[in-house]
Amino acid sequence: MNRLAGDGGDIEHQFRSHAPVDRFDPTRTNVSPEIRKSISEVSAIEAIVLTVDIRRSSCVLKESIDIPAYARILDDFVAEFRTVLHYHGGWFDKFTGDGFICYWLMEHSFADHMDTVLDFCCSVMDNFRTYYYPAFVANMRNEPAGIGLSIGVDAGPCYLTPIVGDLTIIGSPIVGSVRMCETCPPYHLILNAYPGSRLVEGMPTVVGHLSEDLAYQVEKKSIATKEYPQGQVAYAVEFYREDERLFY
Repeated sequence: MNRLAGDGGDIEHQFRSHAPVDRFDPTRTNVSPEIRKSISEVSAIEAIVLTVDIRRSSCVLKESIDIPAYARILDDFVAEFRTVLHYHGGWFDKFTGDGFICYWLMEHSFADHMDTVLDFCCSVMDNFRTYYYPAFVANMRNEPAGIGLSIGVDAGPCYLTPIVGDLTIIGSPIVGSVRMCETCPPYHLILNAYPGSRLVEGMPTVVGHLSEDLAYQVEKKSIATKEYPQGQVAYAVEFYREDERLFY
């Protein structure tokens, strides 16, 4: 039994910090009875996990002219990130100092969830590049190369349980998403083997569409990681709008 389960007020407080919001009433969280039961019983829940990293964030901080201004920009970005995430049905796990861990709990088909995840990833990378990156640069003495947003994705069974009183997702997909993010260049998205293979197996071609003008292309590749320096299977995703690649 989850230690939060006996305190209804505490679990609702945790949901307000982590869970997606109701689209019709943003003051309420959108957590199904099935998810509540899984959390209460500490049973496994299939999840898609994202690790999002601001590349070279330590250099951004070091070069910042006004540290409180840097903190305000970062706070604005985190706040927008969480709002967009919650309206995409995602859960916010934690801010890591230079990025975030977030996730989707799968109650419907994997393909439907992955469309939502990919749309969210594209939106976040575009918002960072368009609004927050220029704001950081305007507050810097020098502009180091390689600043940008990298995203790693993994999926599989996870558990939601309190760690130091805070509802936390635990499981191997967190490790996998971190591993993918570590190998990911700025403004790129890399999926670990399991979610990547599940994504492409449901696609008639390696090109998918999120809207009339927004498409993505999936490429299977081998990437070197700390655990597998000889290389492991992963899937890189590139986004296109009206046939023009969005990120380089």
